[in-house]
Amino acid sequence: MNADFDLYTVRARFFPCILSALPLIVLTFFLSADVELSRLGQYLGTVKPYAGVGLSVVGLYFYAEVIRFISKLLEQSYFLKRSGFPTTYLMMYADSTHSKDYKNRYREKVKRDFDMELLDETGKASEPAEGQKRLAEATKQVILKVGKGKLVFKHNIWYGFIRNLIGGAPFAVVFCLVNVVVSLTYIKSTHLAVVSLVLAVPYTALLIFWKPLLSQNAEAYANQLIAEYMAEKN
Repeated sequence: MNADFDLYTVRARFFPCILSALPLIVLTFFLSADVELSRLGQYLGTVKPYAGVGLSVVGLYFYAEVIRFISKLLEQSYFLKRSGFPTTYLMMYADSTHSKDYKNRYREKVKRDFDMELLDETGKASEPAEGQKRLAEATKQVILKVGKGKLVFKHNIWYGFIRNLIGGAPFAVVFCLVNVVVSLTYIKSTHLAVVSLVLAVPYTALLIFWKPLLSQNAEAYANQLIAEYMAEKN
């Protein structure tokens, strides 16, 4: 299997999966015998907890796929309302991120490299849907041409990590609430409840601020992709 694919899978898919399952891992600690709160950090630093709570290779893969599916739905529903993904709308004349000259040079380069005619400012204004569609089609070719690039791959991994972590946040919040119930009804200890409520804070923050987080990191990736493509010599 390709090493770069493995790197993306581990960092952008499995890391968010494990982080969103952290409340369940904490639960297994408190359900074990002779629990001491001071040993929680040491427990989380070992391999043992990550082999539990159903996180076998198959279980981990399945959960990661569920998170990816949810995050993709959020991604598509959000960006489709904004004239497509950043790789598309950043090159539209209506967007003010880049200069008109830069967008013109982008279209000229796409024409030279792929023999694809992107609509100019006049054509885009008269046929906005067609202009957006052509930009999206050109982006696919740009991605293939740039490949890993210099920093594009790192930006892609980070964006995938944030996107999938957002997808796992709803599950993490539910796991935290389950922990609170178990703590107060079964374990009869407030330690699990307190730890779970603390963990719920960053997960809840992800749910509250998921749109700006998704947008910021997607645009960072798109800008890096476009910049490296424009820097390439013909």
